[in-house]
Amino acid sequence: MVKIQKFPQGTRVRVKRGDFPLDPEFEGLEGIVVVLHRNQGRRYWVQLDGREGLEAFDESELSAIWSPASIREAGAHQGGSGSDAAS
Repeated sequence: MVKIQKFPQGTRVRVKRGDFPLDPEFEGLEGIVVVLHRNQGRRYWVQLDGREGLEAFDESELSAIWSPASIREAGAHQGGSGSDAAS
């Protein structure tokens, strides 16, 4: 079975309470998903805004603000890349 990532690389996320205890200092912070840590189940490495280094979060501790896929979909609904304009 192929696992589809809930938060693909480049997704902007906000940290929230999830299934595991969370350090309160992280709650509400935002950042960008850098990579899914495949060896640890649903763990994502996130670059938090204004912080150095990466932090690991469980999938349940993140909520998407926007993703690269949502930007592509929005462009498709607005006429796509404009390739039809030349014809």
